[in-house]
Formats: sequence, structure tokens, C-alpha cells
Amino acid sequence: MALQHDLATELELISSSLLPAETLHLPQPGAWPQLYSITSTDSNLSLAIAVNERYMGKKDVKIEVKGDVGREEASKWEQWISERMREWDEDEEYPLYQILTAHFLPLLTPKPIPPPSPEIPPKLEETSIPFHALLISHHLISPTKRKNLIALSSSFSLVGFSKIGHPGILYAIGDQRDLEEWTREVKSWNWLALRVRLPPCPIPEEEGNLSSKGQENGARGGKGRGKWIEVEKIGQALEWLRDRGGEGRVKLLVDMGVGGAIGRT
Repeated sequence: MALQHDLATELELISSSLLPAETLHLPQPGAWPQLYSITSTDSNLSLAIAVNERYMGKKDVKIEVKGDVGREEASKWEQWISERMREWDEDEEYPLYQILTAHFLPLLTPKPIPPPSPEIPPKLEETSIPFHALLISHHLISPTKRKNLIALSSSFSLVGFSKIGHPGILYAIGDQRDLEEWTREVKSWNWLALRVRLPPCPIPEEEGNLSSKGQENGARGGKGRGKWIEVEKIGQALEWLRDRGGEGRVKLLVDMGVGGAIGRT
């Protein structure tokens, strides 16, 4: 059955995008609706996904956030889920996979995203401490996407690299606001199994290390054009991280299940 095959493909994509601490639990065969769950040893939250037998779209899917929460917090989660499900795109080839990876799987990271607050978030404080981010996709092959990454990263004055081929790895260092903007833009592109493994966060040991290349050209208001390179092998990515921040920085990739054997050699 074609529709059922599509669900199987989405489940395979979801499973392949999970972090090492995350597990996809399959339902008993023949039971409908199919009840899937995703748990993480790093989180007290879990995801419950119910899929009807005739999986045609959003109306046949129900997603819940489970955990030790009170009635008021549970109500906030229900509202949050309802808002996220409005972004379900029936024209997507893999809509369940897209909605889960974009909004729900990030909840299982060690610091879960809280339910939205009605309060206006405070303005970001200016800081001289650089931030870094790590994104991993199934692959990075498209010449257009590679060219756009180099141009975008340069425009935001970022330092980092793209590892091309399988898997695709993006690691960037820069100012907080620039890096957050860059991450949002990259996520908006058409990817297969893209996950933000490390959302933008500070690296105090890098304070003062960001060079201002290209200031004479007026790039990015005098910040410079950054320094972005492409590498072809996981070993080269690990070496770049090691040169930049020692074994602690290499651990970022190894902890994600990438290059573990290489990292220990």
C-alpha cells in the first residue's frame, strides 16, 4: 500500500535522525491506531505519536508531549502542540518527519524547550563571548547549497566549516545574533534529516579569538567576512575542531555518534 510505504519511509528518516540517547519505540503489529513513542535518557519528557490506519495527513496523526507535569503545564503543552501542528504542510513529501524534527525532537535535548510564555522575552545583551552551533544532515552534496552556505556564512562573519558528502556537517562560530540568524536561515532550506545538534550557545574560552577578516571591505558593518572552509572527510572535521578547541571540541561530534573511532585514534 503506497500510503503505508510513505509512513514506513518517514519512520526510517525519523529513526536515523535521533541522537544516541533517543529511542523510537514501535507499536505492536496489527494494532490501530499505531502508537509510537520517542524517549530520551537525557530528558524527563517523551513524545507519543498515534497514526491512524489510513494515514492521509495531519488529521490522521496525534502528537502528545508526555512527562511528569501538572494539569496547568499539561494545558500549556496542548496549546503549544496545537500551534505547532498548524505548520503541518500537506505538500511536504514527509510531513510527519518534518514536523517532528523541526519542533518536537528538540524538546528531548538535555535542556528541554519550555512551553511558550506570554511574556515578552528580554532583549539580548551584547556580549563579546563568541557562540557556536553544530548542525548535521543526511548529506551535503548540492553545489548550489554549498555555494550558498559559503556566501551566507561569510555575510554573517562566521568562522567554521562545511563537511560535504555523507553526512553533511555544519559547525559555525560567531556573534550570538549573527549565529542565531544564520541557523534560522539554514534550517529554512530544503534538507534531508537536518538536525540542530547544538543550538547556538556561548564558548567563553573563545573570547577574543574571533578574527575580523575583511574589515577593510566594510563587510557586515566592519565585522569582517569571517573564515569558512569546506572539508571532505570526517577526520578533517575532527582535526579542525581539535585545532580550534582541543579534545573537548572534538567531543561535540563524537558525542553525536560521528567519527568516534577516528576521534580515538
